[in-house]
Amino acid sequence: MAGDMPDGNKAPDWKTGADGEGEIQCCVGFGAGIAKDFRRRWSIYGDDWSRGTKVGLKIFAPATYIFFASVLPALTFGEQFRDETKELFSIPHILCATAIAGVLQSVFGGQPLLIVGVAEPIVLVYYYMFKYADGQSDLGPELFRPFCTWVLIFTALMHFVLAFANASEYINAFTRFSGETFGTLIALLFFQAAVKGLKDEFDEPHDAPVAYRTVNGIWSLFLATGLVLLAIFLMGARKWHVGRPWLRALVADYGAFFAVIIVTAVSYAVKAPDGAAWDLPTRVACKQIYDPEVTDTWKTTRYLGDVPAGQVAVALIPALIITVLFFFDHNVSAQLAQVDDFNLEKPPAYHYDFLLQGLNTLLLGLLGLPPTNGVLPQAPMHTRSLMGVGQDRTKPGGSDVVLEQRMSNLIQSVLVGVCLFISPVIKLMPRAVLWGYFVFMAIESFPGNQFIHRITLFIMDIQSLRAGESQPSYVDLVPMSDTRKFTLIQISALGAVYGVTWAGVYGIAFPLLIMALVPLRQHFIVKWFPASSLRHLDTAEDVEEVVAEDGPNVDHRLDSFGGAGVLDGAGAFVQKKHEAPKAESMNKQ
Repeated sequence: MAGDMPDGNKAPDWKTGADGEGEIQCCVGFGAGIAKDFRRRWSIYGDDWSRGTKVGLKIFAPATYIFFASVLPALTFGEQFRDETKELFSIPHILCATAIAGVLQSVFGGQPLLIVGVAEPIVLVYYYMFKYADGQSDLGPELFRPFCTWVLIFTALMHFVLAFANASEYINAFTRFSGETFGTLIALLFFQAAVKGLKDEFDEPHDAPVAYRTVNGIWSLFLATGLVLLAIFLMGARKWHVGRPWLRALVADYGAFFAVIIVTAVSYAVKAPDGAAWDLPTRVACKQIYDPEVTDTWKTTRYLGDVPAGQVAVALIPALIITVLFFFDHNVSAQLAQVDDFNLEKPPAYHYDFLLQGLNTLLLGLLGLPPTNGVLPQAPMHTRSLMGVGQDRTKPGGSDVVLEQRMSNLIQSVLVGVCLFISPVIKLMPRAVLWGYFVFMAIESFPGNQFIHRITLFIMDIQSLRAGESQPSYVDLVPMSDTRKFTLIQISALGAVYGVTWAGVYGIAFPLLIMALVPLRQHFIVKWFPASSLRHLDTAEDVEEVVAEDGPNVDHRLDSFGGAGVLDGAGAFVQKKHEAPKAESMNKQ
């Protein structure tokens, strides 16, 4: 979309960053990055809205798709928050924070395709903060929320410093090594939360007889397993031979949501005896937004002065840790929502969006709510869902064009807000559905994760792999000794980060180890491997080929980060194959 402006001046080159005066390679000077991002995005702000309105009702397909992909994790994290903080934070707080931050990102954000929400790492951080506060005589649960507000005030200030110091330029150092290690850590935390949740179901309800609790646990385990298997089955609907392509695409795109509905209905097949005071299975506890225990949250700022000065100083420690976590997670989410494979026309806005992230953090903290940030896999899922929307699919490349606009993010955020007023419906869900959904999210993060694929190579027969289906290019292009050594280093790094999460209250430091993966890769690993091996192990986009049932071949290389498919009217879900040139093969046996 670069070219001449109506006034005859040279228009910004959104791809290269040229601003009409010359190429901008990096941002130098206080706030230069924010100014550059604002200047480039402001000139197309009106176009962001007009594109979304021009497609009419077609915008609701990707909007509702990403809404379901956002609200189900929000409910799950809300229930986890309730358990970890003794109900000081719960589902209404998570939904409210997600809706507020989502609306602000869609309206004021530089990159409107970025999806924000509460993520698993922040749940873990808050768990450690609560354990600390609960053990302090001058804090306790009574002052936990004001203490969190002080933490987020300091976090926001640190965000402002980083944003104005152009720290987001460092995003170029985030490679596959750190990104996939972090993604695998999240999957492990999902599994861990699911196991803990299902184990607790054998102790619920606490005042029920042992036999009753045992039945509740077994039935919950059955429902959670059923949800995982059913969701995976429905997500593979594009490969079915039953139904029209559009129907198979619909089932695949909303498979997880359909599975939640079906398993919730099945959960009523087993009921508590008549007159029992407990539900069987235990169901989600969701208060109304106007419940006093929820509305008291907005009064948090009244008690900021009650937090002892010494504890206010202590709040700087978790603030630093959350800042490091968000700097990595938020920027990586923004990066994956707009990688080159999506061929977006409009520019990124990392500096400006990180400033907005700080403002969001400050606002949510003052409201007594937990913070949000860019989330995976929803961010790249959102971009993929917009491929071909409003385009003529009969034309070459019509399905590859991403509809860059603000409406879909705004709609999905508003829908999340609507969920605040339907708590009676949310209460119908068994808790087992949420624990099963944790397992499902973990499993869905594995396909396309090169780290996971390289781990499986330790037990694979490489010769049979070469003789069979196609494999990522690094299998042929990188010596197996380098592949295994690189994988062992990554497993060790993952083990170190995950191990820290078990270190009691000191586990709150795990984001620091995540960030340490970046200099580890940049300054040490680069010395241990030849550049050719690192090029394929840590930067190449390796994908597999899936033959479309009909419709054009669309290169959706970032399916590795999504898992929920993509809305394409033709029902095709395709990836182009990277074939390893046989002449360059380095793993001949």
